[in-house]
Amino acid sequence: MPELTTVELLEEVKTLRRRVAELEQQQAERNSNKVQDLAHQYFNLVGEMIIAIDTNQTVNLINRQGSLLLEAEESEIIGKNWFDHFLPDANREEVRALFEKLIQGDLMPVEYFENEIITASGRLKSIAWHNSLLRDAADRIIGTLSVGVDITARKETEQALRENDQMFRQISENINELFWVCSPDWREVYYASQMYEVIWGRSCQSLYDDPRSCLDAIHPDDRESVESEIRATSENGLSNSEFPRFRIIHKNGSVRWMQVRAFPVYDDNHRVTRIVGIGVDITSRKQEEDAVHRENAELERCVEERTEELARRTAQLKAMFIAIPDVVLVLNRNGEIINFNSRSKMDYFLSPTLHRGSIIWKVLPGNVRSQMKLLINRVYDSQQIETLDYCLVKQEKKSWYRARVLPYLSDEFLMMIEQINDQKIAEMELKDLHEKLSEAQRLAHIGSWEWCIKDDTIWWSDEVYRIFGVTKSDIILTNEFFLQTIHPEDRPLVDQMIAQSLKFDLPYSIEHRILRPDGEVRHVHERALLKKNDEGEVLFMNGTVQDMTERYEAIRKAQEYRDILAHASRLAVMGELTAGISHELNQPLTAIANYTAAMRQHLNENREMTHLVDKVQELSLRSGEIVRKLKSLAEKRTLQAIQFNIQESIRSALELIQYELRHRQIEVKIESQTKFMVVYADRVQIEQVLANLFINALEAMAESSYPRKLTINVSSAEDSMILVAITDTGNGVPGDFVDHLFTPFTTNKKDGLGIGLSLSRSLVEAAGGRIYYRSTSERGACFHLLLPTRPCRK
Repeated sequence: MPELTTVELLEEVKTLRRRVAELEQQQAERNSNKVQDLAHQYFNLVGEMIIAIDTNQTVNLINRQGSLLLEAEESEIIGKNWFDHFLPDANREEVRALFEKLIQGDLMPVEYFENEIITASGRLKSIAWHNSLLRDAADRIIGTLSVGVDITARKETEQALRENDQMFRQISENINELFWVCSPDWREVYYASQMYEVIWGRSCQSLYDDPRSCLDAIHPDDRESVESEIRATSENGLSNSEFPRFRIIHKNGSVRWMQVRAFPVYDDNHRVTRIVGIGVDITSRKQEEDAVHRENAELERCVEERTEELARRTAQLKAMFIAIPDVVLVLNRNGEIINFNSRSKMDYFLSPTLHRGSIIWKVLPGNVRSQMKLLINRVYDSQQIETLDYCLVKQEKKSWYRARVLPYLSDEFLMMIEQINDQKIAEMELKDLHEKLSEAQRLAHIGSWEWCIKDDTIWWSDEVYRIFGVTKSDIILTNEFFLQTIHPEDRPLVDQMIAQSLKFDLPYSIEHRILRPDGEVRHVHERALLKKNDEGEVLFMNGTVQDMTERYEAIRKAQEYRDILAHASRLAVMGELTAGISHELNQPLTAIANYTAAMRQHLNENREMTHLVDKVQELSLRSGEIVRKLKSLAEKRTLQAIQFNIQESIRSALELIQYELRHRQIEVKIESQTKFMVVYADRVQIEQVLANLFINALEAMAESSYPRKLTINVSSAEDSMILVAITDTGNGVPGDFVDHLFTPFTTNKKDGLGIGLSLSRSLVEAAGGRIYYRSTSERGACFHLLLPTRPCRK
């Protein structure tokens, strides 16, 4: 073999290296294809859906399980927009937005995510996803790879469990028996219906917290037998479902008899996992049974000829004392009975037998069938509880029943039937009572109302609608609507009174005006009280509203008549005081004339006459004041209540009779704690009352012996009042006339009309005060006048 040169040797090495590299590359490609084949096989054999979606939301990879789940071929899925073709409208945009955030890197993949997809055939399926991001060599996000698990069956199972639980709770809460579930050893209570709170008077939560707390309410004479039965069932299982009858002492002290049955619940291994119990309040039955026993004992002592009647009456009583539990039926929309409880009573229906597959229309009276069909259709459409009362006539005897239909499953309903004889009679009596009450409210113009504070709804009786001048169909009753009906000037006060009543738990009582829709203004008086629950939370405000418009109109007319009479009385007083008033005016006028003559003489002699001018001015003011008072008495006016000093009014009234006081030599004495005593009333009318009392005192002392005294005592009294006591030294009031002092048109004066004192009392009472007579220990009479110091609430 010839020797190779160095160059040739190097070329041979290079050739060998290229050959080795080619062989290695071929081997790597064969290994890679083998791995890819294995991965592809796994990809298509895996039991979950595997799908890859690129940044354009397009499906570019899906396995065989994914095609089966989507109910389409791989070629029909690859290249389609995932969100537009395989997500329902309800969640499409929400999931699309999450995907965009993933692609942009603003959101990390969620380890577990559930949503619905729509298959090629239009079916909805629930899928649980495990997501990850796909990146290229430059670590850029190029799509998502997701593994989806079909959880549709699991969701349906969960929904069925929820529906079964709903049915269980609806049945347990709508039967009249106590229903509970506890552990096999009775040491833990899992569920108790609301009848526990009705019978025991304790909360269900207290039973959950301490299951043995229910035993504390058992009558001491019965407790040992119940506890013994519980111990026996805990150790040996339930050999007898019936428990001995026992008594419960309710929280309010009443005693109730109970009949209890308990049943074991087994698992697949026939082990007891739960104890289910049903308790019935048999107090009425027990009392009736005791009454039957007593009556039977008495009847057994009767004569032989009454034996037949005794048997008949005993049979009747026993029939009356049998408990009748409610009927529970499961119906489909066609009225077919799918199932019913084993405690149902056949006398609720016309048919003597009842079985699955029976049509409800055929076991109910003919006049009820069409109503029941409409009832079930309404429940199907509205998914709300509907009620129907019906009557059965058997052997000329009517029995009333109430059927309640409520939605259960998609095309099934629950029907509960109970006997309501007593309730129906009570409803009829209540309706009759309601009609009588409505008529009484209409006659008295008094309506009743209730405001539910929690949901701001108001109930009005028919009379309230009449008072406010609206109809039920025109309005939606809320507190805001009620406030809008109030006169704008009274609205802030009413709003404030409601707020204070709610805040401080005060009775609500107020008079205010309302505006009817036709613009008429009416006066109403409202009263209300708050109603609370056991926790002290205010739930309702119950009250009445009375139309006071006629009363206000009567008061207004009475006030007009009183003002007219007061004006006439003031004119009569002026007539009686003509001589004295003339004398009072003549004095300053004569003095003015004299001073005027003196001023002329001083003027001729150029002498100072300032003091004469001052005298004339003083006398002129005095004359003007007398004229002002006379004008005030003479003018016709309406009631004007103000605050004023009663001392000044006393002096003003005395000035009108100064002449008479001097002429009859009567000494006036005013006694007061202070010189300033404020009262709230119409000043002119009170001065008129004072003038009437002073004139009566003058006339009473006209023929009495000296000394003649008129004493006026002013002092504070209770309830924010000022007392003015007017005492004279006249001959007093005859004893047989005292009771008639304030009677209109009754007098013991020779020329009197008998309206002075009656009018005075009317004026004083209109101001919120009182006037009355009190005899003195010596001669004379004493009249007490009580006047308020601030506005009185009428």
